Amino acid sequence: MYLGKKLAATTALVGAIATGGVLAATPASAAITDMGIHLTTGHNVGLYNDYNVIDNADKATQQDLIYNANPNVTDGIEVDCWSDKGKMLDQGNRWYHTKTEYYNHLGYSLHIYAWTYAPYVDGEAGIRAGLQKCGY
Repeated sequence: MYLGKKLAATTALVGAIATGGVLAATPASAAITDMGIHLTTGHNVGLYNDYNVIDNADKATQQDLIYNANPNVTDGIEVDCWSDKGKMLDQGNRWYHTKTEYYNHLGYSLHIYAWTYAPYVDGEAGIRAGLQKCGY
């Protein structure tokens, strides 16, 4: 089942991050697409329609993703690229283009294209692991 493969990939990524492991380096010319990421930084994360308009009126969903120290309960996302053209917040302007939101604490997922602030999601681990940069 497709969802099972994505969840297994997400679990593997979280395991590597949680244990402090370093993900295998990819060649400079290779880029990773469709990466699953659990929240790991202790922040809850909003989902926004536009990475330049960060307010409650621009949220893609009113439900934020919730961090939990238990990786089986914490929420996660599936992303396909990142951008550094978004609004500058306290840790820079790098944003994940999010295509699926896993509300593990509520037991469901949504497939809504949105933007999430990479430093609050996973401290930009996905970017360092080789996730491709968006063309926008």
